[in-house]
Amino acid sequence: MSRFTFQFFTPILLFLLMLLDGQITSVAQSLSGGTLTPVSHLMLIFLVYSITQHRHSYMVIVALFLGIIYDSYYVGIYGIATLLFPLIALFVYNIQSTVFTNRWTRLFTIIIIISSFEVASAVITSAFGFSSLNFINFVVYQLAPTLILNIFFAFVLQYPLEYFYKLKKSHPRYKLK
Repeated sequence: MSRFTFQFFTPILLFLLMLLDGQITSVAQSLSGGTLTPVSHLMLIFLVYSITQHRHSYMVIVALFLGIIYDSYYVGIYGIATLLFPLIALFVYNIQSTVFTNRWTRLFTIIIIISSFEVASAVITSAFGFSSLNFINFVVYQLAPTLILNIFFAFVLQYPLEYFYKLKKSHPRYKLK
């Protein structure tokens, strides 16, 4: 696929994945009987890989618009994902020479990004008084199930994403500097 094609379809793909995340999250919550709150983050997983195909300014703009949509659709409070998604895109872009050296660093990066997003959004909503945060309950009932679900997704999707985004160890862009 050409770079132009990636540039055109990336926002559409990420938007559709964001909608799919909502459906997966809803199904996972209903399967747990409402006790656990596993949140699917396929969009963030694909965002990490999309960084390899685009300039940082383009990905920050895409992440900003996706954050606005995410906030309006899922959170109801503007500013949380609108702030965090572009920061995640910049973070991954700045460390991509390390992240894309092997599969384990990609997996651990995804774990760190999802954990950071969940914790930061919980802390921000608590700090501004939109919710109360019991950190132990948050870790047990939301963060741990979310990480288990997304580690599974990241592990299963790793080979297809490497093929789709044409990631090879021999690519000079991903050599350590």
